[in-house]
Amino acid sequence: MDKCRLSIIIPVYNVEEYLDRCLSSVLDQEFTSYEVILVDDGSTDSSPLICDRYSATDPRFRTLHKPNGGVSSARNAGLELAKGEYIMFLDSDDALLPYALDDMMDVVAGEDMVVAGYAAFMGGVPVKVVRPRDTVSYKTTEYAQFFQDNVRRNCEMLDAPWSKLFRRKAIGATRFNESLSYAEDKLFVFTVMSKCSSIKTFAGDVYAYYMRPGSLGSDISSDKHLQQLYVFLPLYASVLSAIVERCPNTPKVLGLYRKDLIGRYICRMLNVYATRRTKMLTRDNVSALYQMMAEDKGLGIFSLRVGQVFNLLLYKIGKPGFTVAVYKITAFVSSIFRKRK
Repeated sequence: MDKCRLSIIIPVYNVEEYLDRCLSSVLDQEFTSYEVILVDDGSTDSSPLICDRYSATDPRFRTLHKPNGGVSSARNAGLELAKGEYIMFLDSDDALLPYALDDMMDVVAGEDMVVAGYAAFMGGVPVKVVRPRDTVSYKTTEYAQFFQDNVRRNCEMLDAPWSKLFRRKAIGATRFNESLSYAEDKLFVFTVMSKCSSIKTFAGDVYAYYMRPGSLGSDISSDKHLQQLYVFLPLYASVLSAIVERCPNTPKVLGLYRKDLIGRYICRMLNVYATRRTKMLTRDNVSALYQMMAEDKGLGIFSLRVGQVFNLLLYKIGKPGFTVAVYKITAFVSSIFRKRK
């Protein structure tokens, strides 16, 4: 194969129902200077056969079969094989939108990272669109403006590695943390970002994110995710500190973003427990959440005073169900006050 400009890494695990849609969306692109690295992560359905079929009929497709190790392990294996100047990640149950590769490769002009928009679908119906405000290139000294223009408007913009281009040299030795199964993709994005000399935003949609039960990143209901969150937060704080060191004028903006982001994670997790798994909300779990809230004043919709009330409910009453009820009431009241500001 001639020198390719782009490596598309696709982790594959038991997605026989969606894999053809994903791979067809790549073949339908007009841009052709790419390689596709399919990493079969120990699938037990017909996904390996589908991967082999595409690899046998198109020399741009390569398939690596490996024992199951999780999505981070699969993405890392793909990074080891990638030869393109730029890297793009595509989940095997999602798809590229028409002209996605043309748009992304046309807009990049030497930047280390390009952030584009995506459309989220539920049951085949579009439910939201997340995209940058404008098509703009930001140097390291302008990262505060990047966050102000884009990420502060929508924290989800940097949640995942897809709908982005990464220069392979900027990634360097950075890899996905295989010990995490929650927020590991966000950690990767920010770690690479901390090493970039420039970032470009593209105010267009290039990616179709299909939300479904069991899809990558959709299940936050298991107890292990609370422990994962506790591991993730200090790692994430360290990466943000690295960005602040390189980029002037970012501490205030990143501090606000961090509070909103962590608050969002905590709210999502408590909402899951409140609606589906209240019985699993143990004293230790809620205590850990409160400790995280108390360590960062003004976190998300919470205040330290609210955290103290929660702790009182936890330790004096000790009834998780009641604690969740108070959480819901407090979140509702807090949202009203935020709208008035």
